[in-house]
Amino acid sequence: MNAIGVRSWRGASASALILIMTAATVGVVGPARADPAVQVANPVRVAVTSASNSISKSVTVNCPVGQRVYGAGGEINGGSGNVTLDDITPNLTLTSVFVTAAENGAFAGNWTVTGYAICGPNTLNLQRIQFTSATNSLSSKSVFAGCPTGLRLYGLGAELNGASGAVFFDDLTPNAGLTGVTVTAFENGAFAGNWSVTGFAICGNPATTMTRVVASSATNSLSLKSVFAGCPAGTRVHGVGAEIDGAIGNVVIDDLTPHPSLLGATASGFENGAFAGNWRVTAYAICAS
Repeated sequence: MNAIGVRSWRGASASALILIMTAATVGVVGPARADPAVQVANPVRVAVTSASNSISKSVTVNCPVGQRVYGAGGEINGGSGNVTLDDITPNLTLTSVFVTAAENGAFAGNWTVTGYAICGPNTLNLQRIQFTSATNSLSSKSVFAGCPTGLRLYGLGAELNGASGAVFFDDLTPNAGLTGVTVTAFENGAFAGNWSVTGFAICGNPATTMTRVVASSATNSLSLKSVFAGCPAGTRVHGVGAEIDGAIGNVVIDDLTPHPSLLGATASGFENGAFAGNWRVTAYAICAS
């Protein structure tokens, strides 16, 4: 081979080496970006139920060691529309969920509250985002808690501050793009106190097959309605939400419950006393593989 041929061969070899090194580098980066979708697997539901009595009460639900909260829920048992969820609050480090329920005025019956946490292995960028409304005595308030750019909504929570059982959640609604949650609350009749509402969004790197499933009850004036939103085959529920339409502070969200095997979510609404209007309840399930 002449000198020119040698130089040409060496140049081609160098170029090939550069291409191989570049391909190897890309090969390392690619799987690392896909890891978060794999790490979301195998969520579990953890539940804690309070004592049964006739006072306002709270429970704390802790995730297993090393796991984090993806979604939160709550359920009132025996309240008959006279008890409202006041806190469904994932803590800042996403290791537990705090659930409170408060009686709306005097209620002689015994009841319990159950708190739910959907827990799973930690994933990249899993974090709690919150937004709180102004504190005043306006009859309704709404807030939106949005995920940072590039992250998606896994679950949600909400908190009423200063409401003393006189304010009901009306919307705990994940948006269609799973980029945030809207939380709305209405006063139950006239309430002179100052109060605020906080919305919580649990956000993280997107998992595969993330989808929002929506199911609504019939619209009528029955005092109790319940509906189940089921996840597509091969996915499990990571977050739950609910929405009351047409009630304007006359119906409590009584049940915001992930299925025991995480196949979907149940939402129930219960009228607070006699209410002649037509209304419905909607359940939201945030599902992922």
